[in-house]
Amino acid sequence: MQFIKGLNQLLYFLVELSMFVSLGYAGFQVSTHPYGKYVAAVGLPLVAITLWGIFAAPRSTYRLEPLYRSLFALTLFALTTLLLYRTEHVRLAIFFGVMALTTELLALVLKQ
Repeated sequence: MQFIKGLNQLLYFLVELSMFVSLGYAGFQVSTHPYGKYVAAVGLPLVAITLWGIFAAPRSTYRLEPLYRSLFALTLFALTTLLLYRTEHVRLAIFFGVMALTTELLALVLKQ
């Protein structure tokens, strides 16, 4: 059981990092304005990292209760999946969505 928890924590961390990178990529693709691309590419991940650090980080003072933290995380993961889909990376969006949902549900069941 400890191996499964450790593996899920590693995969969950990789999903988090993938979310931040994907948000930056999607932000760059969304805008048509030359400077807007860079603002969105930096701004989207920065907002997500800040919110994640406040409400979902393990050592956060304001960490949400497990159920609400899962809903918060699934909301950010779903937004990232939608943005990946909108940038025409359908397979990547599906893979990311499945990985995010799987690791989040496992974390909730394993009480991580």
